[in-house]
Amino acid sequence: MVEKKKVLDKVPQSAEKAESRFSKEQLLVSKRFRDKEDLVNALLEDGKLYTMRSVEERIEKYKKGKVK
Repeated sequence: MVEKKKVLDKVPQSAEKAESRFSKEQLLVSKRFRDKEDLVNALLEDGKLYTMRSVEERIEKYKKGKVK
């Protein structure tokens, strides 16, 4: 008998790299970040591309930061 190997439900690295990227300007006008427009404007740099996940992570990191 031939044993079948279980396929793990992992996201391939190529799919992770294929995640859509958006400019700061596109994110500023998106519905998803409408209520966080000031944070997006302050945290992101002009001319760079970001994934939705990376923007969410930056916002969360900023919110958890300590006040100096």
